[in-house]
Amino acid sequence: MPEGRRHDLIIDTSVIVTVVALGVVAAGLLRSPESAVAESDSALVSEPVEYPVDIQGCPEVEPPPSDEGELVMSSSIVESTPSYDDPAYPWLTSGKAGAMSDAVLTALPTDVAVVLAAPSQSVTFQPVDDLGGAAPDGFEPSTSARGELARADSSAYASIDVRPSETGVPPCVAGALDARATEPDGTVVDTNDSWYEWGGKRTYFRIATAYHPDGTQVTANLTGTSAEFPLQSAELATVAALPDLRLTVPAPAGASAPRQDCYVSSGEVMSGESGTVADIRAESVEAANAALTTTWESLPGAPPLSRPIGSLVPGSYGSGVCTDLEVVGTDIALSISVSGGASLPVALDPYDPESAYGPVVEFRTLPDGSVVESSDVDIVNSMTSEDGTTQLTRSVTVTRPTGVRVSVRSTVDLDPTQYAPLVLPEPLPFEVLDAVAQAPIAQWP
Repeated sequence: MPEGRRHDLIIDTSVIVTVVALGVVAAGLLRSPESAVAESDSALVSEPVEYPVDIQGCPEVEPPPSDEGELVMSSSIVESTPSYDDPAYPWLTSGKAGAMSDAVLTALPTDVAVVLAAPSQSVTFQPVDDLGGAAPDGFEPSTSARGELARADSSAYASIDVRPSETGVPPCVAGALDARATEPDGTVVDTNDSWYEWGGKRTYFRIATAYHPDGTQVTANLTGTSAEFPLQSAELATVAALPDLRLTVPAPAGASAPRQDCYVSSGEVMSGESGTVADIRAESVEAANAALTTTWESLPGAPPLSRPIGSLVPGSYGSGVCTDLEVVGTDIALSISVSGGASLPVALDPYDPESAYGPVVEFRTLPDGSVVESSDVDIVNSMTSEDGTTQLTRSVTVTRPTGVRVSVRSTVDLDPTQYAPLVLPEPLPFEVLDAVAQAPIAQWP
């Protein structure tokens, strides 16, 4: 590396987007035109950059941006209800998102694991946030897959962002990349390892950005508290350069949509269930899945489901697991959740005013002390959506003395224009829900 000037370059990120539930929080880090002095313990600074410098694969290297000015943070909150197959973004169908997710997972080395988490944090490409006219300056529509990767003693948070771009391949800028490579198919891949500090704490990152010939831009990055990453720079570049990530490449015929997050019902959370996904042990999930599978297979005439009943995944928060299923060829759905730390429920006094509202909940106690709650939400107590569809719900929840709570709920859509008042569709029978809720799951997590 030739000797040259060193620049303490402040990281200049135009927009940072974090998806929170159904909303989007967008925080932009922008240079202030004013010359106010920031306190050193709250300054965001990056690794010093040397210039002039030779960069592999770059015939010319431009100087880094000026480091004049301070850093300020601006933020805005805008509502967004993202979904696949959004007509505004025809380049991302549900099948395409599923195929892209499968391609990335297949490309990971065999000894690299995705840390157990909800589907949205398990390297699954998510819908595009349609912000419309409320999009902040610098926002570019994209789909992202996120999750924590682990390999041997190293781990890092991974984010893979895919978007259409018309900017083309940018010039080589000192500090923005360590090397540039051009693949035989014309894809240009930039790689960069660096770090930044905020409040005196250092974060390391490794980035591979691929500029595909069809205009797709893929940015794959790893961040962590150590410079040891679970993927080598070349391995991360391989992920970014995957042809299957190109938005002009259609999904294979029959490609399925990615799994979406499921939710542990509010009863489990409010009853004392605590902890985080880090408390969930893989062997506990396997045991619970096996118990559900054995129970389902023992039921006479059990209907076919859209996926195996033993397909529990962590919920979006807490240390519970859940799965959402559909009965093949029907409008009947089945949801199951498992959590721990619950107290045994107590039946409401029939003279309590609260008992006068909502569906009737029946209680019974099993020989081992477990409490079973059963309810049937009929058409009178059901909610009607904006499109006129009503959902009939039937549920059974078993709470064991150990604190394990298994909640099983079945729903069916009711379109009043299609059914006579005396011929209503039915969710799954109580006998089926009761059997599943009593699956032998003794401990959790």
